[in-house]
Amino acid sequence: MLKLNIARPAAAYLREKLQLTPEQEEIALYGLQTILYPLTGLLAIVLVGRLLGCLPATLAATFSAGFLRLWSGGAHTRSPLTCTLVGMALFPLLGKIADAAAPGMGASGLLLVLAAVSAVCLPTVVRMAPVDSPAKPILSADYRRNLRRLSVAAVILITAAQVALLKAGAYNLVLALSLGLGWQTFSLTRAGHRFAAFVDKLS
Repeated sequence: MLKLNIARPAAAYLREKLQLTPEQEEIALYGLQTILYPLTGLLAIVLVGRLLGCLPATLAATFSAGFLRLWSGGAHTRSPLTCTLVGMALFPLLGKIADAAAPGMGASGLLLVLAAVSAVCLPTVVRMAPVDSPAKPILSADYRRNLRRLSVAAVILITAAQVALLKAGAYNLVLALSLGLGWQTFSLTRAGHRFAAFVDKLS
């Protein structure tokens, strides 16, 4: 399996300099991972999106998927590096598709896409979100209900933003937001989990 823990050397350096206990080192490692991995993943996505000339649409797809994922959870690969590589390939691809396809679809076509994605995403989120993981289980029923409500609210907010962007003529961003929303909804399903497992095997 492909593994690269860029945070561990930094945690070891902090242990040496601050004379941390093993438990404190693990806490420092977790904190560093929480900051570094999302940041490096986003920088990689931005770099590829810029190189492909589709940065605004790439960021729109990344935003819609990431905003929903904050509350809904979803399938993920076991290696942070694999996760970064998947995001670096996927979201610029979605941005490129949005830039290429949106102008030919027109407002009416995009409105149909928006309605179709919302019609699929909302019921799926209501039924499946939040999706926890063995490493971070959701133990409280009240917390689970709150996360589900926030997930539904996220879908509604993104859809409202799409309507506003559609009126403004930003067709590529409307489609990119739909693609990102669809991808994150896919990650909630069994098929999404099977895909993550497949990527882990490949890596």
